[in-house]
Amino acid sequence: MMKYLNIGCGSHYSVNPEWTNIDFISNENAVIAHNLLDGIPFGDQIFDFAYHSHVLEHFSKKDGEIFLLECYRILKPGGILRIAIPDLETIVRHYLSFLENGLEKPSNEIMRANYNWILLEMYDQTVRNQSGGQMLEYLAQDQISNEAFIYERIGQEGIELRKNLIDNNNKGSLKKTFRMRLSRIYRSAKKILQVGPRYSQYYKIGQFRLGVEIHQWMYDRYSLSFLLKECGFSDIVIRDAFKSYLENWNEYGLDGNNGIVRKPDSLFIEAIKK
Repeated sequence: MMKYLNIGCGSHYSVNPEWTNIDFISNENAVIAHNLLDGIPFGDQIFDFAYHSHVLEHFSKKDGEIFLLECYRILKPGGILRIAIPDLETIVRHYLSFLENGLEKPSNEIMRANYNWILLEMYDQTVRNQSGGQMLEYLAQDQISNEAFIYERIGQEGIELRKNLIDNNNKGSLKKTFRMRLSRIYRSAKKILQVGPRYSQYYKIGQFRLGVEIHQWMYDRYSLSFLLKECGFSDIVIRDAFKSYLENWNEYGLDGNNGIVRKPDSLFIEAIKK
């Protein structure tokens, strides 16, 4: 039987017998709990396929390189690595477009709203000191003029969050839902840091920022392709949510279902271990 590994899986994993699922913490029997900063807890050349979605950006640049080397180590020769990450190139292209058009048409409120949102994508997840950051505040507004663009960027998760707000007409309900989604990250951070004055503001900020919610580095198709090559991978290709070296990839629905992409702001990339 083929052996597949889903790393940093969160609540998105397969229970098919070929899959092993691992994350910093686990609330499910099908998920192994392990601090991935300590490496991937399996022997060399175990897996035929390894996958992680929106995980790599939560490591520092140095730790990210070590993590990819770990992915290389646990794959068999000819094994496939599939990565989904926020696409820095797309964010920057959006930013430049909204900046230029906003300067030309300063009265265009939708352009201004799109500009503000893309700035949040660029910076909020790196500078925030509490869960959700300014993105949470933006999504909790009663009216969002550029709702369609936000759905285009953050997909089904954004739709679900906004639906919660509309159905309940209660900002607190939306915030509760958002924070529940991030509780996994909070608990992980608390396990990583267990020392210091527990009620100190600085300690809380440090604990949060050394956890795994914030983005510590960003990648585009150029930088990530080069890094994968440095780690020993070959046959590096840019994918969409539904195409893969793995022939039955779509059966698992990890990057999308029924033509709907789970995280449309992603760069999808695959590589093969030499």
